[in-house]
Amino acid sequence: MKKMKGVLLVLAAASVFAGCGDGLPGKAADYVKPTIAVMKFENRAPFPLRWNIGDGMRDILVDRLVATGRYHVVERPELDSVLGELRLQHSGITRKQRRAALGRIKNVRYLIKGTVTDFGHVSTSRGFLGLPNLNVIGGSNRAVMGITLYVVDVESGEIISSESIEKSVRASDTTVKAAYRNVSLGGSTFYRTPLGRATANVIDKAVRRITATIAARPWTPKIALVQDGETVIINGGRDRGVRTGGIYEVFEIGSPIIDPDTGDQLGHQPGKTIGHVRISRVRPRYSRADIVLGQAGDFKVGQQCRRIEKLAAKNP
Repeated sequence: MKKMKGVLLVLAAASVFAGCGDGLPGKAADYVKPTIAVMKFENRAPFPLRWNIGDGMRDILVDRLVATGRYHVVERPELDSVLGELRLQHSGITRKQRRAALGRIKNVRYLIKGTVTDFGHVSTSRGFLGLPNLNVIGGSNRAVMGITLYVVDVESGEIISSESIEKSVRASDTTVKAAYRNVSLGGSTFYRTPLGRATANVIDKAVRRITATIAARPWTPKIALVQDGETVIINGGRDRGVRTGGIYEVFEIGSPIIDPDTGDQLGHQPGKTIGHVRISRVRPRYSRADIVLGQAGDFKVGQQCRRIEKLAAKNP
């Protein structure tokens, strides 16, 4: 019976996020997967219980971002521990077998930062009731959760997105301490509480905003290896929905277009078409393709590919 109750609590928590999409059509495999790190949230909201709200909100957001399948999430807060383990493995006092290679930690493209601005219950007649000495709830009572979210481009240091997100839900007439006693922030029971429901809604909106800002660019494969004069390897397989028989046009990226005022890269000029390849074998994370149009010596690692319906009438 206890086991069944535990299962029901987990399902209740999952149902809070059920149907919460990432704001983009199509599948995760259709889009570029940026590498991100989520920092600990700054907490500016008083709350009578000893919850680590800053770490908790970061963990909740990380779980949701990973669940979308649209991101590579790097645990930057745990990087010191990772580096310590790497130094130990390469110090010469451990075995060589299964030693982790240096230079394999992914570079983060975007940092996700946030500030918790509201976290508690409010009453229209009594004001904010999250403080220990204003703990009795009455009147028109609501649970309020609010954050300010920042997306930072690591390369430029620019804040490319900033948004305040807030949600309030109706709460019963009780005390904050009584309502959240023995409840863990982010646990399955938490999402059955008014603050839990408000938090789920805020985090869902945050994920949609982040995705629309940095994960909306369609993914296109690139040449990862030129094997011989007849075949190439592209960096997408079953994980990216590549299919045997698919035809791709291979092209070079043109010269960058630079904003003369800011120095920002605005885009690229059209590049040269190299040729066409047909997918002959699909692996989990890469595919083999036969060169069907173009000069074999012109195909290079890093050239981009775009799916086409049929071959051109003649060589480019």
